[in-house]
Amino acid sequence: MENSALIISCQHGDLKSFAELYKIYSKNALGTAYLIAGSKGIAEDIVQETFIECWKSFQRLQNPATFEVWFYKILVRTGWRMVKKYNLTIPMDDDNLDGLVHAMQLNKELDASETRMTVSQALEKLSLPLKTVVILYYYDDMSIKDIANVLGCLQGTIKSRLHNARKQLYNELYGASLSEMKQTDIGLSKAWAKKGV
Repeated sequence: MENSALIISCQHGDLKSFAELYKIYSKNALGTAYLIAGSKGIAEDIVQETFIECWKSFQRLQNPATFEVWFYKILVRTGWRMVKKYNLTIPMDDDNLDGLVHAMQLNKELDASETRMTVSQALEKLSLPLKTVVILYYYDDMSIKDIANVLGCLQGTIKSRLHNARKQLYNELYGASLSEMKQTDIGLSKAWAKKGV
């Protein structure tokens, strides 16, 4: 059964279709919730609350083709609410960072576990809005447009948040700001050009 047909069946109260939809989305939703919250237990609560809210609100979803954005909007808002409720500062472990680490293409010299730990620590230092944009972009592989719809922001705002998050992560991971690195690169290029390098 296609996702649109599943969603329409869910809107008509079909629990079997809802169980199938749960199977399709729950694993990735749990990963996203875990990256937002940093706690497996809280992530499981976020996913559970999200699916309960979806079931209650299916009648408000007018276009089944927009289900994924609608679902992630509920997931992110539920995640943010629970993070604020529990005032979470729990560091993330290595389990769900592989995709994010790979997407950011960090220094190959670091071994995988050290890289995941470093990215985890850097990610935890981002504000919740910046962290969420990074998670949706890299982990969930969402487009800027879809992230804007999920978060209820303009695409320019999402691009700005992604840029700022990358800059902060770069600074945290490499110990220098992006502008300092560019200035160093420009200075070296000029020096090398004078020497004929």
